[in-house]
Amino acid sequence: NKWDAVEDRAAARRRVEDVLQTSLAQSRGVTVVPLSAATGRGVEKLMPAVRETYALWNRRVPAGELNRWFESALARHPPPLVDGRRIKPRYATMPKARPPTLVVFGTRAEALPEDYRRYLVNSFRETFALPGVPIRLELRGTKNPYAGGEE
Repeated sequence: NKWDAVEDRAAARRRVEDVLQTSLAQSRGVTVVPLSAATGRGVEKLMPAVRETYALWNRRVPAGELNRWFESALARHPPPLVDGRRIKPRYATMPKARPPTLVVFGTRAEALPEDYRRYLVNSFRETFALPGVPIRLELRGTKNPYAGGEE
């Protein structure tokens, strides 16, 4: 709002986008619509931007496409060792949209470092063109049937 009062609009827009990138990294690529309440300028662009983001927020990715992306992401950048042990992500599912939620299953998946989690989310967002949409990532390890032993 108050876009009519801004003198250097290009610099102001860059500052806003920089703040959004650092403060709202989970919504990378969010659409910015400058408005002026006094003149009404930009209001006609607001609802189309809202509708577009809403459609992206509701988007579901088919299982086949999701698993092709997942295998490709793992091949491009394999997970790091954690405590000298390999993490083996096996597959990903998308149990729901609103917001898009990815669940990654695998051996010790819950031990994936934060930077690798960001890599997966950003790769997903880029591959499936979901700018401005928060994406949830859940990690689930597999249970060892032999752990615990008998009593």
